[in-house]
Amino acid sequence: MHTMAFRQLPLVAKIAVGVVFYNAWWSMEEFVIDRHGLWKYMPYYQVANPCVWDFAVAVVICFAIWRASRRGSSHPP
Repeated sequence: MHTMAFRQLPLVAKIAVGVVFYNAWWSMEEFVIDRHGLWKYMPYYQVANPCVWDFAVAVVICFAIWRASRRGSSHPP
Protein backbone atom coordinates (compact mmCIF):
# COMPACT_ATOMS: atom_id res chain seq x y z
CA MET A 1 0.00 0.00 0.00
CA HIS A 2 1.29 3.43 -0.98
CA THR A 3 1.24 6.11 1.71
CA MET A 4 0.47 9.74 0.92
CA ALA A 5 2.10 12.80 2.36
CA PHE A 6 -0.16 15.36 3.99
CA ARG A 7 0.59 17.87 1.24
CA GLN A 8 -0.84 15.43 -1.33
CA LEU A 9 -4.26 15.33 0.28
CA PRO A 10 -7.11 17.32 -1.30
CA LEU A 11 -8.09 20.66 0.20
CA VAL A 12 -11.30 19.29 1.71
CA ALA A 13 -9.29 16.71 3.68
CA LYS A 14 -6.95 19.42 5.00
CA ILE A 15 -9.93 21.51 6.06
CA ALA A 16 -11.43 18.47 7.79
CA VAL A 17 -8.18 17.97 9.72
CA GLY A 18 -8.32 21.61 10.84
CA VAL A 19 -11.93 21.23 11.96
CA VAL A 20 -11.05 18.10 13.92
CA PHE A 21 -8.21 19.87 15.75
CA TYR A 22 -10.41 22.90 16.48
CA ASN A 23 -13.15 20.62 17.82
CA ALA A 24 -10.57 18.99 20.07
CA TRP A 25 -9.68 22.44 21.42
CA TRP A 26 -13.36 23.29 21.88
CA SER A 27 -13.96 20.05 23.79
CA MET A 28 -10.97 20.64 26.07
CA GLU A 29 -12.16 24.20 26.61
CA GLU A 30 -15.70 23.09 27.47
CA PHE A 31 -14.98 20.01 29.58
CA VAL A 32 -11.73 20.98 31.30
CA ILE A 33 -11.14 24.74 31.35
CA ASP A 34 -14.72 25.91 31.92
CA ARG A 35 -15.80 23.18 34.32
CA HIS A 36 -12.71 23.23 36.54
CA GLY A 37 -12.35 27.00 36.70
CA LEU A 38 -8.99 27.15 34.94
CA TRP A 39 -10.24 30.18 33.03
CA LYS A 40 -9.43 32.28 36.09
CA TYR A 41 -5.74 31.84 35.28
CA MET A 42 -6.07 32.66 31.56
CA PRO A 43 -6.00 36.39 30.75
CA TYR A 44 -8.62 37.63 28.27
CA TYR A 45 -10.54 34.35 28.45
CA GLN A 46 -14.35 34.61 28.30
CA VAL A 47 -16.44 31.69 29.47
CA ALA A 48 -18.91 30.43 26.84
CA ASN A 49 -17.99 33.22 24.38
CA PRO A 50 -15.43 33.45 21.61
CA CYS A 51 -12.24 35.03 22.87
CA VAL A 52 -8.60 35.71 22.07
CA TRP A 53 -7.66 32.15 23.02
CA ASP A 54 -10.03 30.69 20.43
CA PHE A 55 -8.60 32.99 17.76
CA ALA A 56 -5.03 32.09 18.76
CA VAL A 57 -5.74 28.36 18.55
CA ALA A 58 -7.37 28.81 15.13
CA VAL A 59 -4.33 30.73 13.88
CA VAL A 60 -1.94 28.06 15.18
CA ILE A 61 -3.99 25.29 13.54
CA CYS A 62 -4.14 27.16 10.21
CA PHE A 63 -0.40 27.84 10.33
CA ALA A 64 0.38 24.19 11.11
CA ILE A 65 -1.80 22.96 8.24
CA TRP A 66 -0.29 25.52 5.87
CA ARG A 67 3.22 24.51 6.95
CA ALA A 68 2.45 20.81 6.48
CA SER A 69 0.98 21.55 3.05
CA ARG A 70 3.95 23.47 1.69
CA ARG A 71 5.77 21.88 -1.18
CA GLY A 72 9.30 22.20 0.14
CA SER A 73 12.22 20.46 -1.49
CA SER A 74 13.68 19.47 1.88
CA HIS A 75 11.12 16.68 2.42
CA PRO A 76 10.90 13.73 0.06
CA PRO A 77 7.42 12.97 -1.32
